[in-house]
Amino acid sequence: MTASREVGFRLDPVLVGRAAAVESLDAAVATVRAGRSVAVEVCGEAGLGKTRILRELARRAADAGLLVRTGRATQYEQGVPFGLFAEMVEAADGGPDDAASSVPAAVRRMLTRTPAPGAALLLDDVHWADSASLELTEHLLGSPPPVPVLLAVAFRSACPPARLVNAIARLGPAATLIDLPPLDAASLDVLLVGVPRRRRELILRASLGNPLYIQALSRLDDDELDSLARLAHRHDPVDADRLAGSRRSVLAGLAAEITAQQPPVQRVAHIAAVVGDHTTIDLVRHVAGLPMSMVTAAVDQLGRLGLLDADGGRLRYRHPLMRAAAYALTGAAWRFEAHTRTADYLRGRRASRQLVAHHTERSARDGDEVAVATLVDAGVAFTHEAPAQAARWLGAALRIMPDAGPGDRRRAEVAMWYARALGRSGELARSREVLQRLRRADGPVRRRAETFSVAVARQLGDFAEAAATLGTQLRRGGLDPVEEAKLHVELAAVDAFREEPTSAVHHAQRALELLDEHRSALVAAALTLRALATLYLGCARSAREQLADAVVAVDATGDADLRPYVEIVSPLALVEIQLGNYADADRHLARARRILDGLGPSSASPYLLVMESLVHARAGRLTRAVRAAEQARAAAERVGSTEMAAMAAAVRLRPVLWTAGPAAALVDPAPARLGGDPGSVGTEVIVGQPRSRAWWRINRVELALARAVAGDWGGGADLLTEPATPPSRHPPVLVARDVVATVVAAGQGDHATAARVGRRAERRAAAADLPYEIGLARFARAFAAYRTADPDRATVLAEHAAASFVTAGTPMEEALSRHLAGVAYLGAGRPGPGAAAFDRADTGYRACGAVWAAAVLAGHRAAGCPRSGHRAAGAAGAGRPAGDGALTAREREIAGLATTGLTNKEIAARLHLSPRTIESHLNRVFAKLHVHSRTAMARRLTEAAAEHGPPA
Repeated sequence: MTASREVGFRLDPVLVGRAAAVESLDAAVATVRAGRSVAVEVCGEAGLGKTRILRELARRAADAGLLVRTGRATQYEQGVPFGLFAEMVEAADGGPDDAASSVPAAVRRMLTRTPAPGAALLLDDVHWADSASLELTEHLLGSPPPVPVLLAVAFRSACPPARLVNAIARLGPAATLIDLPPLDAASLDVLLVGVPRRRRELILRASLGNPLYIQALSRLDDDELDSLARLAHRHDPVDADRLAGSRRSVLAGLAAEITAQQPPVQRVAHIAAVVGDHTTIDLVRHVAGLPMSMVTAAVDQLGRLGLLDADGGRLRYRHPLMRAAAYALTGAAWRFEAHTRTADYLRGRRASRQLVAHHTERSARDGDEVAVATLVDAGVAFTHEAPAQAARWLGAALRIMPDAGPGDRRRAEVAMWYARALGRSGELARSREVLQRLRRADGPVRRRAETFSVAVARQLGDFAEAAATLGTQLRRGGLDPVEEAKLHVELAAVDAFREEPTSAVHHAQRALELLDEHRSALVAAALTLRALATLYLGCARSAREQLADAVVAVDATGDADLRPYVEIVSPLALVEIQLGNYADADRHLARARRILDGLGPSSASPYLLVMESLVHARAGRLTRAVRAAEQARAAAERVGSTEMAAMAAAVRLRPVLWTAGPAAALVDPAPARLGGDPGSVGTEVIVGQPRSRAWWRINRVELALARAVAGDWGGGADLLTEPATPPSRHPPVLVARDVVATVVAAGQGDHATAARVGRRAERRAAAADLPYEIGLARFARAFAAYRTADPDRATVLAEHAAASFVTAGTPMEEALSRHLAGVAYLGAGRPGPGAAAFDRADTGYRACGAVWAAAVLAGHRAAGCPRSGHRAAGAAGAGRPAGDGALTAREREIAGLATTGLTNKEIAARLHLSPRTIESHLNRVFAKLHVHSRTAMARRLTEAAAEHGPPA
């Protein structure tokens, strides 16, 4: 009996046992029709029906009026960039030439032009997706188009695409998760109507409830089924082995079915397996060298067997396991020849670059100039959008092309493109190796290699190396004014990261002297960097004036001119945020995002996302701040930038602190190595610490704040120790450091130091006329007053701090000040004003999404009058909140995330762990805290936090 005549290998089998999944599909479609985007994640083992679920979703979405587009990744084409999207782009834009130009732009254009009610993008087998497809999918999730979109992905549970799963988990309620379980006995009764009960039981036990295996194993006789069933009935933990036994039986059965056919049918089956989803009858005829009548007869026979479908002129296996069985029957030499003939066929019909290159790479011979030209053409075309695949093609071209020696200009050009592709794909160390060889070459390639070396060094945080390379280029001379100005702009940026503001101002000013008004983007970049460096020098008033000039220049520059320099929006937004111009920062970051949306993932994305996180945090949009920081971290990891990843981790600390508490914020609470200059050559750099001196300081202050909130005053004080480097003159950083130092000193009982440093912080903030920093200084002084048993003075200072934060437009800090004022009022015996302050703090916390801070406030309300004075100082020595001191770092992290309402699966996706590991950690937390539920755990942690007084 053939597979096609068994229960399942039909085109549209009944959805048995999937009522809950279908209900979730209907809810997702309804969400899009209501005008909101939604993501659907479908996961399960091979054969559980993921593709069938997506097909049902496609039908229901189409019936609801949505534009439906589908894509599928395949096992043997993981090196074809944008394979998930190729067909839908061809359908939308009209052909492979358009599809090869800019897939991200084409996909976004397609979605943006979608009429109401919206679109459904259904992506299958994404566990096999190429990196470019995954990045584009993540990009669409993080930056959805203006129309409602249902984006569904299906993948195998055993190999989930981690970053994509994490991106979906960050969507919270906007994501629907469908984890397909095996079928049960009742479902089998429906599927196998008329099959004896004993045989149904054997099939269920042998297949482990897997629908595909049920359908395939039903061909076996009872003895074979009984053997597999006995294996499956063992109780020791060998789930993978049991499933593998059933899988081997299925594959063996499929292979036997193919080898039982006539040679032409076998040959067509092999070709369809090797060529992939872009197989056509004409291509099969060309590769097989058979008459068309024989090819069509073979295709029909494979269709009757239930193995192959003719879908829109293309031949496709109905399930990846079927293709795998046929592929395994071919030999390496035979596949080489098949790829050769396929590449020739596709090249002659002007097929897409990526498909031709895919088959060429698998059939290239040394010295094959046609293959070299094909691989180089594809590599250059995809260096920006799919750099990992481009690097592989360019590397293959270098391996097979002749080497004419050191003066080989063509080889040097290809190597330069190879270095670019490696750098853009995150292989920064390998890119640097190639660039170092090219920098020793003669000719124009050397200068381009030096220029790209600077970009690589910056991504790695090697700012001294970047500055040295730029200085060498300047000293060499022979540059026109624009080229020289570009180098000065680069040096200004590098010096800003190194916290060398005098030099940065000099280079920015020199660039302005060299440029005319027609170079608007470079002028805007120079003006922006001059304003940032001036602020680093401590001249806030001059920085404001220069920022106004920079804003005018950026706003006057068109998108097309700004696109190559879009990263300059990041330092512009940083100056705007630090000077309190949040609306301008929002506007400029939104424009940069719009520019990048047309380009897809970019090396400029991490820095821009870091700034988005900062402005969201200042504006009280804490959930969005955390999401942007995590997106920045993921984007930095994609491009291999340890520096940007460290910056993302730094800006994530504070919003996570207020939403999930210090246990979640301090992912790695072990003290960082103290001392040493982060910018010095040869210094060992601690993982997670930015090497930029400016960002190193910011990171240390944020970590110290988190330590202080956790009650670890000593750890906070250690983090504020300055290395033996020139002191910062940057007002926001100086004030922030003094503020945390004041809080830490007060917590340690060093009241004299707290008073002195608190006054200095306010003087510095007032001199720079920065309302936000003035509010921080007053808050710190209020906290110090509260800890010295002076609640009356604490109330006055806390109310003044709240007023400053109202002026600054920072609602989270205003709520913190109201909270502190309420605690101080209660300490002063004034319950009426205390309750009113608590109410205003609670309203602010809820508006900002500060779940953990609101929980601490609730504890203070319940306590009635939190401790102050000598009672506070006595408890401070404990180092950590009572109750959670016995928890490990990982346990505190997971407990903190669990208290925010995340499920085990969502926590697992965020931390790249398994749900079972999360469950084990939480069980240990429950035991240590002597609780039996998440609610009790959250209450216990909140009580522990409340014992430490108001959040610092």
